[in-house]
Amino acid sequence: MTPQIDTSDRNALKSLVRGTIHLPGGDGYDQARQVWNGMIDRRPAAIICAAGVADVMVTVRFARERGLPVAIRCGGHNVAGNAVGDGGVVIDLGGLKSVRVDPAERRARAGGGLLWGEYDHETQAFGLASPGGAISTTGIAGLTLGGGYGYLSRRYGMACDNMLSADVVTASGELVTASAGSHPDLFWALRGGGGNFGVVTAFEFQLHPVREALSGLIAFPFEMSKTVLQRYRDLCMEASDDLTLMAGILPAPNGGKIAGVVMSHFGTEEEGERAIRPIRELGSVIMDTVARIPYCAVQRQLDVSYPKGLRHYWKSAFLKNVTDDVIDLMIETVSTAPSPFNSIVLETYGGAVARVANDATAFGHRDAMFNLLILAISDNDAIDAEQTAWGRDVWQKILPHSTGGAYVNYLSAGEDVHSAYQDGRFQRLSAIKAQYDPANLFRFNQNIPPAEG
Repeated sequence: MTPQIDTSDRNALKSLVRGTIHLPGGDGYDQARQVWNGMIDRRPAAIICAAGVADVMVTVRFARERGLPVAIRCGGHNVAGNAVGDGGVVIDLGGLKSVRVDPAERRARAGGGLLWGEYDHETQAFGLASPGGAISTTGIAGLTLGGGYGYLSRRYGMACDNMLSADVVTASGELVTASAGSHPDLFWALRGGGGNFGVVTAFEFQLHPVREALSGLIAFPFEMSKTVLQRYRDLCMEASDDLTLMAGILPAPNGGKIAGVVMSHFGTEEEGERAIRPIRELGSVIMDTVARIPYCAVQRQLDVSYPKGLRHYWKSAFLKNVTDDVIDLMIETVSTAPSPFNSIVLETYGGAVARVANDATAFGHRDAMFNLLILAISDNDAIDAEQTAWGRDVWQKILPHSTGGAYVNYLSAGEDVHSAYQDGRFQRLSAIKAQYDPANLFRFNQNIPPAEG
């Protein structure tokens, strides 16, 4: 049973921190505990909105001394709802939003509470960017610590590949800086091992010159799904690093389904138009939003499709190739979806992601060319069980075609975290966990238990 916070503890906590504290029954508590996934309904013992690093340090010590587990919140966007936990202490980093850009060195130092849209706004003032997610309201911390795939990944790698250092408050309440030259074991684990190892209060990222992209959605009738996905697959296998493609069977704006391809090309407009021509040449296009747009607009273009409050259950599977059998399964299974919002999406990896050594970071899967996402999404809590069953059934059918691995950032609540890591990688992470968090204080995450002994 998780220990509770009594009146004396509450008074002690209030005297320790500078930021706002939300307690059960108090004003703002219910709003503060809400996360992006509407399926998550958890009640922490306390939510501390940190005003600075000192608040994080004293809160960690407070929780450790009382045996209270700690959840860490940045954007609250994680599908598993790991930003909150029943009966524990939530450290909300939303107030840590400072950004310092060094355009000469092409580096940025960013507070751990930033969202990607906020980070991009600052770096784009200098025509620079770091690989981030595909939704601008996602927090930089959670996405990066799990790996971090986005539009720039084929050109510049995962978000974690571009992390140069991190300031981390460990389970002892100590602030350390992890980098290639300082706490290198922790630095390795932070690049793909999730929030298991401490509270990251600041990141240092590599920046790259990016201002615009030819980007948008090209949609086709559902009946063309097989042809569209086959053309997408073939185009991905020969695409340059400048071209990132995502494709899938998606909800149509007026009901039903469409086959869609989202493209982003970071070369010249002429090269981009030439790269996407094989998709357009399929004909029967019912929607084409592809245009030359600023990078911040690229990052925001899918936000409207994933608003806060919908109910999400996700599964994922890495693939080395998208066979016709996989395409047939996608078409067949999406037709049986309980919710009109359900979709199956393919992300394209390769490029710079594949050129990083497989053991260089905790994030692996460098040999996978695709990541298949099974997205069970609804606004109806009465079909939660049916939605979960559908997602798992589709995943089971896809599994024989996959590498057997999953992306840790796409694991839903209750899923096996071991599936995101091969045995040797998982054991190494478990050993590092034992070094930095032997009591598993940080266990509201895709939890890697500390190694015994």
